[in-house]
Amino acid sequence: MSWLAKSWRLYWGAWIGALSLLIGGTGHVVISAAALSLEPLQHQSLVLADAQGDWLHVRVAGDAYRLQPQAPVSANTINLLLAYEDRRFRSHFGVDLLALGRAAMNNLLYGQVVSGASTLSMQVSRLLRPHRRNLSGKIGQALGALWLEREYSKSEILQMYLTLAPYGGNVQGIEMASRWWFNKPPQALSLAESALLVALPQRPAKHRPDRFPKLARQARDRVLRKGYESGLLSRAQYLDATHSPLPRQTYGFVQLNHHLADRAEQAGLSGFHVVTLDRHVQRELNALAQQWPLLANQNLAMVALDHEGQLIAHVGSQDYFDSARKGAVDFTQAVRSPGSTLKPLIYAMAETAGVLRYEEAFVDQATHFGGYAPENYDRANQGRHSFGDALTRSHNRAAVEALRRLSPARFAAALTQHSVELHGELGLPMAVGGVGITLEALAASYVPFINQGHSAGQDREAGAGVSVIPMISAAAAERTNYLLRRAALPPGVARQQVLNPFALKTGTGPRGSDTLSVLYTQHYVLAVWVGSPDNEPVAGASGLKTAAPLALAAMDVLPSAKAPQSLATGPTQRAVVAGRAPLELAFPANGAQLAFPPGTRALRPRLNGGEYPITVILNGRHRQQLNSPGDLIRFPSAGFWSMGLQDAQAQRAQAQVRVW
Repeated sequence: MSWLAKSWRLYWGAWIGALSLLIGGTGHVVISAAALSLEPLQHQSLVLADAQGDWLHVRVAGDAYRLQPQAPVSANTINLLLAYEDRRFRSHFGVDLLALGRAAMNNLLYGQVVSGASTLSMQVSRLLRPHRRNLSGKIGQALGALWLEREYSKSEILQMYLTLAPYGGNVQGIEMASRWWFNKPPQALSLAESALLVALPQRPAKHRPDRFPKLARQARDRVLRKGYESGLLSRAQYLDATHSPLPRQTYGFVQLNHHLADRAEQAGLSGFHVVTLDRHVQRELNALAQQWPLLANQNLAMVALDHEGQLIAHVGSQDYFDSARKGAVDFTQAVRSPGSTLKPLIYAMAETAGVLRYEEAFVDQATHFGGYAPENYDRANQGRHSFGDALTRSHNRAAVEALRRLSPARFAAALTQHSVELHGELGLPMAVGGVGITLEALAASYVPFINQGHSAGQDREAGAGVSVIPMISAAAAERTNYLLRRAALPPGVARQQVLNPFALKTGTGPRGSDTLSVLYTQHYVLAVWVGSPDNEPVAGASGLKTAAPLALAAMDVLPSAKAPQSLATGPTQRAVVAGRAPLELAFPANGAQLAFPPGTRALRPRLNGGEYPITVILNGRHRQQLNSPGDLIRFPSAGFWSMGLQDAQAQRAQAQVRVW
């Protein structure tokens, strides 16, 4: 052993260094083995907020409401927390040896546990890795605190505490607690409110002011007393805060849009996210939807966009929790029949393409488009009028003709190019609802009418200095707006002026299972759907009678806006002859024998093609004129008659008939 003693005397410095390295290395290994999982910090509640920061919807994360502070917490709250919980937080290394010694002395003196020595770092360690309250648990907690201090800064550890600390029930973190108890962000807390939130995590169940107000007040006042004794509060501040009332109940968390929250979670989102919704408009449309009268087999949906296509309000169904009506389904995303609501887009694109003018005359009569023979909603022939009038009155055959000229493929491709997707087989029936589209996409497709022809977000997506092709021309948009401002209003709604202060288009799906209304002003597009979740027929339902009243009521909720910019169309002009279908007499057929009741030798012919007025000559000498498809041909007597017909473009048709 003499050589060891001699070595110690000669090389004591080296021996101390080696021993320190050994102890330090062992400590490093032990602390590393106590590493904590930060996974709980990653599980944050989904919070949707509007552009002003007002919360719109909150979702629970697992079994707790948890969110890290979204802005620096007030200095008052931090100072009270450190003064009460861990006044040497800035200087200790995770375990406060002075506090530990003081606690041990007090506990030995009183023979029981009367004070603790947990630092904020140790509390974070326990929150990240819960343990039983025994010696081994405390040692693990302390080692976890040492690991935190080694790996993270003091401000990061403090942020962890403010995210994980329990505040009663399943509420964690000061951001959630501040809104749960006081309906305000942590930055706006008063001294008394801050003190309560410092005290609550000590005994979250017993310090709840809504259940144990006396214990809660005592705990809060102890925090305030500590702040006063530490010099953080003046006497006046201290006394004023101790006389402040406690909250009597919780405020809960706002839930204004379950469907959008579902969509966000399905996209993997969590934490705080700003959306374009307007909190006021969303709340008002929710209330309107919930009180709107519906039949037992109906539901509803609404979408409101601004002039750039930003979503400002969204109602996916009348009641998210109404399982009988499939309320959890977001009907703004459901593919439904648009009825006649695609007609304005068809006409505007056809005008933009130069294949149609609103002033051009169209003869509404029985017409075959290949093997397709559409009927008007009222089953009547409307005769000669302009394409513009046909849009205002939503006649079907004129819209089909407009789509024929444009071509279904070109129409669908243009919509797809501007992020509007159609579902189903492309063809002429698209003009009258024979295709599927979502309500949200339908609303977006109307944005060009109030955005100089540009689609939703088109200018923003292109970026500065990039040339973009609009969906429709600005002139076509304004001319269409004029025609839709002339549209009929729902029964019982009086017209206040020649042009409505808004544009309106309605549509009705098969058997009334879908009814739609798109209403827009200079700044907003509002699309409404009322229909059967199961595609059941709804007798008497139509876009004008069923959906339009809801759209008009919803319009009153939107911020005030001017009428869309409009440009009047001119008088009806003669139709372009090129490419016109020849005049054809579909009824009566050549050689037909016609029997009439006594005294009524008259019939309504069925014509394909041609343009009114149409001149009819019977047996070369009896002349009559048909001005519309509803006019009758009258036979002077029974017998054999030769019928000759000539339209306004000098096209001819003839037939031989016998009249009884």
